[in-house]
Formats: sequence, structure tokens, C-alpha cells
Amino acid sequence: MVGETARRAVKVALLSCAAAACGLGLLLGCEAERAASPAAQVPQVQQPAPPAGYRVPRGAVRVSTGRELRAALAARRRSAIVLAAGSYRSHRPFLNARGHHLYAAHRGRAVLRAGLSLGGNSGRGGALVRGVVIDVDDPDRTVEGAAVAVWGVGRDARILDTTLRGNGVMSAGIAARRPDGLRIRRVVVRRFTDFGILVDANDADRGILADPFRIEDADVARIARSDAGSSNGRAEACVWIGNTGVVRRVRARSCAWSGLWTGTATTRALVEDVDVNRARTGVYLEHFTRDSTFRRLRAGPGVRIGLVAEWAAPEWGNLPASVGNLVELSHFESSLAGVYLDDGTTRTAVRRSAFANQSWAAIGDYRGSGNSFEANDFSGIDAGAGTVRTDHLSSAREG
Repeated sequence: MVGETARRAVKVALLSCAAAACGLGLLLGCEAERAASPAAQVPQVQQPAPPAGYRVPRGAVRVSTGRELRAALAARRRSAIVLAAGSYRSHRPFLNARGHHLYAAHRGRAVLRAGLSLGGNSGRGGALVRGVVIDVDDPDRTVEGAAVAVWGVGRDARILDTTLRGNGVMSAGIAARRPDGLRIRRVVVRRFTDFGILVDANDADRGILADPFRIEDADVARIARSDAGSSNGRAEACVWIGNTGVVRRVRARSCAWSGLWTGTATTRALVEDVDVNRARTGVYLEHFTRDSTFRRLRAGPGVRIGLVAEWAAPEWGNLPASVGNLVELSHFESSLAGVYLDDGTTRTAVRRSAFANQSWAAIGDYRGSGNSFEANDFSGIDAGAGTVRTDHLSSAREG
């Protein structure tokens, strides 16, 4: 995909596709832009690291049954708790409101058959879970259907080297409504109905977090309701974020609606190395995503639209969903459109990215304000597809 022009490091800004210059280019794409488009130097997307080994702390409390685990978690003084290999059962979720640190004695061999709550109405933050498997098939044994729920006092939680299984009936692998200081690293998430990983305080007024969350090295797959796609964009996302934070090295597969959703109060977020396939949309920018950077995204080939910015709908006061965001060094192989910026999208830039296999357009910019597109490679799009179109996506004719 990288051509000779890229090796010469030519950087040419795209020509605007104004009606006077392009005429029918509004419908078919501007050929002048295609000719002026240099090949982009797009780096490989880094894949997530798998769960890793670790040492358990000395002097920890040792448990081997669900009853012993509940008793250890009830202790008022924070401690390290080491779980022997085996199955840990409970008719209700395991509650960790005191900030205890949980370790599997052998990574992947301590299996919780009930959900884990990190936080509560009272207690302390700083809880840790490391190396366990949480495999749940009964929502009554969880907090609101999540294998791991982070809420209330549960700030500074850490979820490391952990595997979560929802068996197609649980709503979320991780549901973090207290994102402050959250650390999620090297996790594997499978078969939940609504969210693989949700980090969202669900408060549009919270603004920028003083201690942003971090999601790093996440492998998430098979997030769908029984009627796949029925959430209409309100769920069925492999990763969903709503606050200031960092997302790095995510592999998202078979996400019924989107690989990554951003919105609520996503301001100054950094997203890097997200690889999405088998999803309706790769990345969905909703109300409100502002001043954030999306770098080294890969979407497709089993993706319809690589990245979408939601329109300025009346229910949001006609305010745009995406303002001041940057998409760069990305590779879009999505079948219909690579990037689609809907009505009102403001000062959103797409640069140094490569597009291939799109049947409608590499980029759609419908009634945008101050959006820019620079040094992108359109050489791989389908014959007859537009480079940058300014009509609405509804004009697309899909096979």
C-alpha cells in the first residue's frame, strides 16, 4: 500500500473538493484530490500483550474456598489475599470494599464463579485483582451483571493479568463507574452482551480527571446481545470510555456495534494501537468527544465504517459530538467508508492515514466545520469511490 511517493516523503495537502472545482466530484469524489494524495507512512498497530506472570507477596492470607475468600474480604484492615487453584463459588458477588489485594497463587487457575465488586458505599479504594479468572453465568451473582464492578469508593482500582468470561448472558466484563486512577492491564474478555470494558462515570459535568484511567493490553471479543445489533449503538461495544484516559493496545473482535465507543465527557483522551475487526463500526465518537488523539487505528476488513463522528442532533442542543479531535497514522480497510464525519463535526483532522476497499468514500465530511484532511493515501479505495465526499452517507448504495 505504501507507494514510491511515500518513500520520497512527499507531503501534499489535499485539495478541497468545492462544487465549482469538482462538479460531479461531490458524488463521485474529487479526482484532483486522488492525484494529489501522497502515500501515508502507516506503522503497524501494536498488538496487546497477554496476561503475564508475577510474584505473590509474602505473608499473605491464603484461601481455598468461596467462604474463606468472603471472610478474608470482610476484614477491615487491608491485606494481600492469595487464592489457591480451584473454583470459588458464592450466591452473591464477592465484595471488596476495603481495598484488599487479590492474587491467584497460579495465574489462571483460581476461578471465581461469582462477580467481584471493587468499591462500595463506604470503605477505601486501591483494590487489586491479579491473575484470576472470573467465569459467571448468573447475573444475580454480580453487581448489575458485571464480572468486575468498580464503583462508589473504588477509586485507584487495578485489574491485571485477568480473564473474564460472560458466557453470553452477563452484561459487562468490567464496568467501572469510578474511573479515577483505574488501571486495567493485560486482560482477556469474552462473551458479554453489552460491554467488554466500560470505563465511564456517566457524568457529562465531571470534565477532565485529575488522575486519568489507563487501559493497556486488552483482548476483547464476542460482545453482542442475543439479537446482535439491537442496542442501536447504546451498547454492544468491545470498549466504551466516557472520561479522560489512555487506551493502548486493544484487539477487538466480533463487537456487534462498535470496537471502541467514546463520549459522555471524553476530553483529552489518548487512544493508540486499537485493532478492530468484525464490527459494524470500528470507532464511534459520540457526545461528547473533545480534544482527543486517535493514533494507529486499524479497522477492517470486516467493518462497515472505520470511524464515525455522530451528528449534532437536536437532543444534544445541536452541539457536535466531535470537536478538536485528531485521527492519524491509521489504516482503514472498512467496506463502506473509512471515516465519516457527520453533520456539525468541528475541527476534526484526519492525516497520514491509509484507506483501502471503501465502496462509497475514504472520508465523508457532511456539513462539517473546519475539518481537515492531510497527507492521506487513497490509492487502495474501490474504483468509483470518492476520496473526500461532502454528501450524506445515506447516498451510499450497499450491495
